[in-house]
Amino acid sequence: MGKITSRNKWAYSVGGIGRDMMFILVSMFILAYIQYTMSLTIAQFSAVSMIMIFARVWDAVNDPMMGMLIENSRFKGGKFRPWVMIGGTLNFFVTLLLFTFRPEGWGFVIFFGIAYIAWGMTFTMNDIAYWSLLPNLAKDNDERNMLANLVALFASVGQFLAGGLIPILVTGNAVVMYRVIGVAISFIFLLFTMLTFFGVVEEPYEYKSKEKVGLRKLVRILWKNDQLMVMTVVILLHTIAAELFVALSMNFFYFEFGYGGAQITLFTVFFGLGTVSALAIFPRLSKRYKRMQLMTFGTGVSVVGYLIFMSLGYLAPMNEIVLYFASFMIFFGQSMFFVIMVVMTANTIEYNALKTGERNESIVFSVRPFMTKLGAAIQQGVVTLVLLVSGVFTFSGQIAELEIQKAQGKVENITVMANNILSQATPSMLLILRIGMVFIPMLCLIVAYGCVRKYYFIDEERYDEIIAEVKEQSSCV
Repeated sequence: MGKITSRNKWAYSVGGIGRDMMFILVSMFILAYIQYTMSLTIAQFSAVSMIMIFARVWDAVNDPMMGMLIENSRFKGGKFRPWVMIGGTLNFFVTLLLFTFRPEGWGFVIFFGIAYIAWGMTFTMNDIAYWSLLPNLAKDNDERNMLANLVALFASVGQFLAGGLIPILVTGNAVVMYRVIGVAISFIFLLFTMLTFFGVVEEPYEYKSKEKVGLRKLVRILWKNDQLMVMTVVILLHTIAAELFVALSMNFFYFEFGYGGAQITLFTVFFGLGTVSALAIFPRLSKRYKRMQLMTFGTGVSVVGYLIFMSLGYLAPMNEIVLYFASFMIFFGQSMFFVIMVVMTANTIEYNALKTGERNESIVFSVRPFMTKLGAAIQQGVVTLVLLVSGVFTFSGQIAELEIQKAQGKVENITVMANNILSQATPSMLLILRIGMVFIPMLCLIVAYGCVRKYYFIDEERYDEIIAEVKEQSSCV
């Protein structure tokens, strides 16, 4: 078994920069782009949101279909690399259209529906192929962990670049700058995709006939594996909590601090610091404390952060330093919860072998992306409801009109006018926005923790017992 080459290590891992810049551009900013640069009616904005919800549900269903397509492919250039390039190239063209083609009214709604669904399918094609390359390139367990950490590092670079710079660059000239940024990141993504495609040397894949797992078998396995069922609910709730807090952040900072991007950039920095800190400290803590203790710790830190965030401006004066520290606590706790949740989900594989006689790793590992995308769809519905019920969309629509006039050269500086619009927000509007961003995510995280606490029983001791029982069963066959 040969070691991973330096060429493969760097060509593969560095390629993550462009991928995550593209992902952050669309996943985090596409709604803000529509909300603050397009002149849409409430009905049209609601239709766009429904399209986004449908697209994310479809993306969850589409994942195994894309996986089967890649699994059954036979290319001379490798099993996965060609799909990295095919998906990346198609996604490049779709993203260019998303940020440069701007029909009005219902014409935009129809265009967006087609383009957004196509974006999800093409990115999924690239994404599945990219991650499927990892075990092909690094077969040794230590090397695989090293490569995965390296990919995560460069992915974080892409996230920081996009998440930190976009808010500052677009505010005040959003129509033009979103187009410039959309084109720039599209080409960056394509270049890094080419780096992975041409730089990586994929090892020949040994094709073996495998039993296909149909929907009936999937449902049967989930029904028998009660611990996996618990984790599906937990994954869903954690996804809603994590994504909802971020999804409403741009609106929150605009209404609380004015029309600018500096606060959102700092928020993104503390997002990164909280996430990296939790991942860095987890290996040390896991040697001294049990998983349930660490999950309790992570949940507690996040809940305290949520309560501080919620109280600022109501029970305590608004203070930016305290606000960012509370954000750090929330992200730290969420990340600690997440890494333990992944481990707990993985442990249901051996439990599945004990209950059914089969490990079915592919089914167990397919649960997380499926529930993550379903959670993202629910989160999108909640975001839309908050924006419409609170009246935030009406105000952002007025700012969108200013941004359009700015792009047409009719006004020079719109910051003062935008802040005048934002200053008219009512206390009830801001409270609904805060509830959607903070209280609902906190509630979801608490319920997720409660589900684990009450229904999940595969602790460290029980896991060792399951391993021993599975080995005993195997020896008896």
